[in-house]
Amino acid sequence: MPAAPASDVAHLLRRFRTRSGFTREALAEAAGLSVEGIAALEGGRRRHPRPATIELLVEALKLTPAEVRLFEQVASRSPAGELQLPAPMADFTGRDSQLEELVGLLRTPYAVAPAVVVSAIGGMGGIGKTSLAVQAAQHVVDEFPDGQFLLNLRGGSENPLSAMDALEVLLRTLGVRPAAGENHLEQMAARYRTALAGRQMLLLLDDAISVDQVRHLMPGTPGSAVLITSRQELSGLPGIRRIDLDVLTEPEALELLGGVLGHHRVTDEPETARRVVRLCGYLPLAIRIAGQSGRAAAGLRGLEAQLAEDAGRQELLTGPGARVGRSILVSLVQLEREGQAGDAEAARVYPTLALFDGDHFPLRAAAKVLGKSLTEAETLLERLVDVHLLESSAPQLYRMHDLVRDVGRVLARTELSDSAVAEIRSRELTCYLGVLWRLKDMLGDPDVYGSRAERPWSAGADDLTERQDVVDWLRNELTNLVRLIRVAATGDADERLVAVQLALGMPSLGSALARFGEAHAALVAVSGIPVDLDPRLEIGRLHQRGAMEQALGLYEIAVPWNQEAVTLARELGEPIQLVACLVDLGYTLGRAGRAAEGLPLAEEALHEIESRQIHRHEIGANVAVGALAGRLGDLERQQAAFDRAISLMEPGRSVVHRYLIGHSLREAGRYEASLEVLNGALVDAQAAKLGVHEADILRELGSTYLELGEWVKAQEALARGLEIALRFPADHREPPLRHYLGRTYAELGRPAEARAEWEQALTRYRRAADSRADEVVELLAGLEGDGEGGGGFL
Repeated sequence: MPAAPASDVAHLLRRFRTRSGFTREALAEAAGLSVEGIAALEGGRRRHPRPATIELLVEALKLTPAEVRLFEQVASRSPAGELQLPAPMADFTGRDSQLEELVGLLRTPYAVAPAVVVSAIGGMGGIGKTSLAVQAAQHVVDEFPDGQFLLNLRGGSENPLSAMDALEVLLRTLGVRPAAGENHLEQMAARYRTALAGRQMLLLLDDAISVDQVRHLMPGTPGSAVLITSRQELSGLPGIRRIDLDVLTEPEALELLGGVLGHHRVTDEPETARRVVRLCGYLPLAIRIAGQSGRAAAGLRGLEAQLAEDAGRQELLTGPGARVGRSILVSLVQLEREGQAGDAEAARVYPTLALFDGDHFPLRAAAKVLGKSLTEAETLLERLVDVHLLESSAPQLYRMHDLVRDVGRVLARTELSDSAVAEIRSRELTCYLGVLWRLKDMLGDPDVYGSRAERPWSAGADDLTERQDVVDWLRNELTNLVRLIRVAATGDADERLVAVQLALGMPSLGSALARFGEAHAALVAVSGIPVDLDPRLEIGRLHQRGAMEQALGLYEIAVPWNQEAVTLARELGEPIQLVACLVDLGYTLGRAGRAAEGLPLAEEALHEIESRQIHRHEIGANVAVGALAGRLGDLERQQAAFDRAISLMEPGRSVVHRYLIGHSLREAGRYEASLEVLNGALVDAQAAKLGVHEADILRELGSTYLELGEWVKAQEALARGLEIALRFPADHREPPLRHYLGRTYAELGRPAEARAEWEQALTRYRRAADSRADEVVELLAGLEGDGEGGGGFL
C-alpha cells in the first residue's frame, strides 16, 4: 500500500533527520529534547510542537529558510488545520485484514452503496479504532484530492458534539459562511450537502454516539466518503459496513511490541515476548507503553520482571486493569530514573494529576493544583504526553486514559497524605471559583454577597482580561463545574462554603450562555446543605434556587424558594437584594395563577426602585407589574408598564424581557401586539445565538398562532423550537414544545402524531414534577374520547 505524503510534522521531521544523518537519540541530544519527544513527533502522536521545540529542532537540523517556513506552516495550530487527519502511527502494526477491507471500501465507494460509503469501526475505548481509521484514510489520500478531515464527535464524553454544532464546524472548514440567523438543522444539512457536491473528500467522524448525531453529516452526492468510529452499532444508517475490533491477536501484539521495542529483541526472546504481551492484556495502549519503557530495560526479561513483580504498589491494583497498570508504572519508572532535566518532576506530578475527575482537565486547573505557572505546568504536562501518560485533546486541555488514571490514583494513595489531597481539592475549587467570579466582575454586577472583599472570590484570575475568553473557558468546563459543586457540597465546612459561592456564580454564566440547566443543577446541589452562611449568601442561595426553577418554567416549585428569600431580605434590609427577590416572587406568583398576590409585591419593588434610585431592576419590575396587571384584566396598566420597560431597553438587548412581554400580551388576547414584540425579540435572539431563549420565543410564537387558528405557522414555529430545545436537554424546554406541538397536530387532524408528542411531553413533565402534566393527561384522555379525531383542544 502507498505511503502517506510528506505533508505533516511526522514525515517532515523524519525526512530532515535522516538527511542530516541523525538517529533519534542523536537528534534529541543535539536539540536538547527527549528521545520520547522526538518519537512522539515522528510517530504522529503529537502534531503541533510548541514554538520553542520548533526553534530547537530548526537549529539542530540546520534547516534552510524555505524549510523552516514549511516546517512552521505544517506545525501551526490553524483552526481549520485542527480538522486535518493526523499522521499515521509509524509503528502501526496488525489489523491487516481489517485494514485491507477498510481500504477496499474506501477505494470503491460506488460498489458499496449508491453514493456514500459509511464504515463504522466498533470497539471498546483504547482498542485502536481511531488508529485504524487514520491508517486507512492515509492509504487512500490520493482518492480524495479535495481534502481529508477528522472531526471528533466526543461521543465518549458527557457533552457530545450535537449534529448542529458538527455541521457548523464542517461548514466553516469547507469555507461556507454561516447564514444570518440560521438555526434549522435541515437547512444547515442541505447547505453542507451542497458544499460537498462535486467534491471528492474523505470525512472521518471519530467517536460517534448515535445515528442521530451523524445522520445529517452524510454527503448527498457521489464522490465523498464518510468513515465513522463508534462504540455503538449505528445500524440505522443506510449502506453501513461494520468492522468490529477486539484486542490484538498474539502475533499482532508481538509485531507491535517489535515495532516499538525492536524486532530483533522480540525474535531473540520469543517466549519472554509472549509473556510480556500477555501481561499487557494484548491491548495496543498497554503494549505501546511497555515497549517504550522496555527500550531502556535490560532486555525483555528485565521488562517482564518489571511488569510482573513491581510489588507493593501493584498489589493495590486488582481486576482486569492490574496488568495494564504494571505496564504504565514501567513507563513512570523510566521517566523517574533515566530521564533528562525536569523528567523527575514530571513523574512526581503524575499521581496528583490522576486525582482530576471528569473526561478532561484544563491546563489552568493543573497549574493551580501544582502551584506552577501556566508555562511551567504545560512543560510538565507535555512531557507526560510524550510518554503516553497524558493525552492532549485540544490546546491546553488534557485527559488520562482510564487505566492510566487508575494507576495514578493508586500511587496517590501511597504517596500523598490526606492533608495533601485535601489541599489539591481546595486548589482545584478555588481555580474554578476565581474564573467564575472573574466573569461576574467583568459583567459589572453589584457586589451583593461581599465577593470583592479583602480576599476577592475572583482571586487568581486577574490575568484574564477578555470577557469572551472567560466565557469560552467556562463553557468548556460546565460539566466539571457542576461535578465539583456536587462533590464540594458533601465535603467539610470549607468545601461546602465554596460550593455555595460557586453555585451563586452559575446563574450569571447561564445568562451569558443562554442555558440554565447546569446552573439549576448547581443550585439544587447546595440547597439545604448545612453550612454557616453570611445572611446575604443565604438570601442568594434561596433566591437563585427560585430563579433557576423559574428559568426552567417550574413556577409553582419556584414560589416557596422566592417567598423564603423575600422574608430574609426584609429582615436584612439590603435594598438591592430585596428588590430582586420581590420582582421574582411577584412575577412567579402570577405565572403560578396567583396574580392578585403577586401584583402588590411587584409594585412594592417598583416603589423601592423609584425611592432609592435602584435602576438595575427597573425594567424587570415594570415587566412584572405589566404582566400581573394583564392577568388581572387591567390592560391600561399593563400597557403603561410595558411602555415604560421598553423605553428603558437598549436596542438589541433585553431579549428575555421582550419575550415575557410577548407572552403576557398573548395571554391578554392581544395577539397582533404579541407577534410584533416576539418577532423582534426572535431576530435579536438569533443574532446573539441565544439558543434557549430562541426556543422560548418560538414556543410563544407557536402558541400565539395556535390562538389565531393558524395551524401551519404554529407547527413550523414549534418544530423549529423543538430542534433547538433538543440541544439543551437540561433546560426543560423540550416538554412544553412537544405539548403545544401535539395540540397543533391535533388541530391539523394528525392524531397519531399528536399522541406521540403528548406522551413524550408527559414523561418529561412528570420527571420534573411539572404540574403541566395534568393538562397533557386531559388532552390524551380527550384524544381517546374523540376516537383520535381532530381539533377542539384549544
